[in-house]
Amino acid sequence: MNTENSSLAFKVPKGISAWLDMTGFAASRLCAMHCLALPLALSILPLIGLGVLLSETTEMAFIGISILIAALSLLPAYFREHHRLRAILFFTSGICLLVISRLLFEESLVLKAVFLITGGTLLTTAHFVNRRLCRECEVCQAHTA
Repeated sequence: MNTENSSLAFKVPKGISAWLDMTGFAASRLCAMHCLALPLALSILPLIGLGVLLSETTEMAFIGISILIAALSLLPAYFREHHRLRAILFFTSGICLLVISRLLFEESLVLKAVFLITGGTLLTTAHFVNRRLCRECEVCQAHTA
């Protein structure tokens, strides 16, 4: 496929896509682990002076960084290289769950945690699927060669 004329192509330098996927994978996992540990952390972290990790600002930072890295990694690979929707579907599903958790479940810590963990896991899966698609894609292989 000739993708050089595509006006929708996002420009990410060669070689940085794999780094973004691995960074996004790590950020998404860190976000999911943060949400998973939140119930226990609510009681322990303030006692040891790390209550800032429980703040809404920290949560929004985890979510924002995870989404930004995922977008910078997945969208260029989709538009410029493999053109497979699988990773994008995991990405958008994960974002939807993260947004829903923030909008609808502020009062229910359990539901919020379930949606945040599932959303973070879907973002992580999107990075994993994207790396696999790029390894199988001839266009992607040409970009990394």
